[in-house]
Amino acid sequence: MAVLVAILLAVLVAAAVLVAASVFSSAKDKWESPLATFRSGWAGRKNPDADQRAAAAWAAVEPIDLSLAQFLRETVDEGEAYLQVDDLAATLQRAKDKATGVLPGHRDR
Repeated sequence: MAVLVAILLAVLVAAAVLVAASVFSSAKDKWESPLATFRSGWAGRKNPDADQRAAAAWAAVEPIDLSLAQFLRETVDEGEAYLQVDDLAATLQRAKDKATGVLPGHRDR
């Protein structure tokens, strides 16, 4: 009996999570809501041909022919680098100082 109650509780919690995800998903997302996705998956479980047709449609999409060098040239960012050498060196020095301070007998020479 306890196992049945636990299973029922787990199903209720899963349903609540689906409903909450459906409510909190924004309408401006280009993907469907989680509840709509679940419903379409549940309805499509009896018709696997629909999944094969969708996969065939995605396979028929023409790939973009772009070399890596061209991609990097077109997406270059001239802004400030994410890591600055001075900041990185200072962080490494502090880490070294902390590490050598913890070990007995290992001071900076």
